[in-house]
Amino acid sequence: MSAERVRGGSAAPATPVRALLATLLMLLLALPAGTAAIAGPALRPTTTTAPESAASALRVSAAPQQSGIVAPDGQVDVRVVATNVSTTTTPPATATLSIAAGAPVGAEVLAAWFGESAADVRAAPIATVAIPALEPGSSASVELRVAADAAGLAGEWGPRPLEVSVSDGRSVLGSTRSAIVWVPEGATPPTATVASAIPLTAPGFDGAFIPAEDLAVLTAPGGLLVRTLDAVAGRAVAIGVDPRIIASIRILGTTAPESAVAFLDRLALVPNDTFALAWADADPLVTAQARGVPLPPVEGAGGAIDPSVLAEAPTEGADPGAEPTQEPSSSPSPSPSSGPAVPTLDELTAWPHDIEAVAWPREGSVTAEALAIAASAGTRTAIVGSSAVDGSASLVGSLDGGEGLRVLRSDDALSREARAAVEATTELEWQSAVARASSLLAASSAADAARVPLVTLSRDRLGNSLRLLDLLGAIEALPWARGGSLATAAAASGPVVGIVDAPISEERAVEVGHMLDAEAADRVFAAVAVEPSLITDTRRLELLAALSLGWNDEASEAAARFVAASDELRSSIQIVESSTITLLSDRTSLPVTVQNGLDVAVRVLVHVDSATARLRVLEPRVEAVIEPQSQTRALVPVQSLTNGEVTITVSLLDPEAREVGAPTTVQLNLQAGWETAAIVVLGVLVGGMLVFGIARDIRRRRGPRSSETTA
Repeated sequence: MSAERVRGGSAAPATPVRALLATLLMLLLALPAGTAAIAGPALRPTTTTAPESAASALRVSAAPQQSGIVAPDGQVDVRVVATNVSTTTTPPATATLSIAAGAPVGAEVLAAWFGESAADVRAAPIATVAIPALEPGSSASVELRVAADAAGLAGEWGPRPLEVSVSDGRSVLGSTRSAIVWVPEGATPPTATVASAIPLTAPGFDGAFIPAEDLAVLTAPGGLLVRTLDAVAGRAVAIGVDPRIIASIRILGTTAPESAVAFLDRLALVPNDTFALAWADADPLVTAQARGVPLPPVEGAGGAIDPSVLAEAPTEGADPGAEPTQEPSSSPSPSPSSGPAVPTLDELTAWPHDIEAVAWPREGSVTAEALAIAASAGTRTAIVGSSAVDGSASLVGSLDGGEGLRVLRSDDALSREARAAVEATTELEWQSAVARASSLLAASSAADAARVPLVTLSRDRLGNSLRLLDLLGAIEALPWARGGSLATAAAASGPVVGIVDAPISEERAVEVGHMLDAEAADRVFAAVAVEPSLITDTRRLELLAALSLGWNDEASEAAARFVAASDELRSSIQIVESSTITLLSDRTSLPVTVQNGLDVAVRVLVHVDSATARLRVLEPRVEAVIEPQSQTRALVPVQSLTNGEVTITVSLLDPEAREVGAPTTVQLNLQAGWETAAIVVLGVLVGGMLVFGIARDIRRRRGPRSSETTA
């Protein structure tokens, strides 16, 4: 019995025509799969313009080992992890490793390759490995290894792009790109100097200064500031120091946490180059882009300094061009006066930096006009991303070719990979980022070893200082890279460069404009204070804190909080509302209670304006001084001309006669005749009682005398 009869009952007899048709049908059904297998990336060289991924069901990560360095007697060793990011099970697939093994490529081609942009790279497949079916969320880790000679590597030393794609035979499920560095036998790669910069900041604080309890956490073992300094101390990394950190520790004097004082002492001893960031790491160009004005400078410490804890004055700032005669100290030096000296904010932030007047804006938010505005305000050096610099690939450039603003060009692609390495949460991510950074540095060194690539590290909170430490060590271990001083490299001259404008968003410009308007209104309002600088100094520092680059995605919330604090500040002085006031005298003093919700003493003029002629204000403006967080009653002389109800308007003015807060209306009940009538009635009553008392006393005395006469 035939199989056809068992499965389907009676079957039509087979004929040659039917057999031929069946054969053709089977070939047609098999053709798509066969074509995909023949034309797939595992069997032919390709010119790749972008990773082909129709479904993107898999997230593919690839990490060349040994920082991507491949020698003739070695092998190309790439570890691959494929993760199913879809909601369905992926079919069994094949991972294919392709390499452009011909001539080395330049840094620009590599940057485009890593950025998944179009790149004229011919990558030929050299190895494959099977990937099993994956459930949603599951991963598979495989190794792709091939000997260097079998990979077809030849020619000069330098980077070669590679790609790993995963296909199920019909479509590409996922892919990723990286690179290796081919070092042929006998080759001696030139060594380029690599400069790095990292910000030393404490993001996330709205206040003018960092509170003591937070400083204790930041500078404790394992704290953010300590971990950052641990990772870069003694390395070829320039440190951009937030002056708010230095001032916040010094301003506490003898009450500063011991860990904070020790941290500042250690910072003074590290051999790293340093430069000052803007206060609280505020964006140095954002106000120039939003309103065409430079970043507002700091003015003073406001009322934050407590002279009772400052037994010593802070160290004076040293000339950055001269050798310091002694180590900078975090402890103030003794004052020659009998009492403790109250330092200025400049003294609290004084530090012998190696590079002065530096502006370090966020990448992708630079314009030529904003840089010119910053230069007019005293900025001498700006760190700008390579995507914003046009005209030169060297580290140092000049906007005008003279002694004006100098531009330090940071390598955007290299910086991205360095940041990815520091932020890596797995070993595979770290190895992948290091291999990319290694190839970018090799491309730069091969093109011009005299060029100094600048790596700028992230302003985000440092997650793992060990990753940063390992990254710096891995860079210095490369045969074609060595760490160098940013201050030394920046001292060189450079060609004139142009700026590719990348303005901030319209929404951000509006937010910054609102903050500037709020601070301007605060400065006008501050005239009401006995010492206006106690308000203006603090609000200026809080404005800079709100403009900090460390807010990242929370920048809008920080701006909203600053504007809300401004509204609250200007409503802190107000007239205490009262019910209807009755005046029983034609000449009296109208009591007005003023409340001061500020932490500083204020001086106001209480102004009373009557709506009718029934009440005459004898002294329209009466000065009142209100202590911090208290109330006081101002007495305004008035005269009642007739009886009745009167509505008056009471407002507060500053010493410049500008209105403070909103005016308040008060109802008065005038009963001017009551006082005279009451006095007359009271006089009559007193007089009557006096007459009655005298008469009664006389009767008592006459009574005994009459009795004696009768007897």
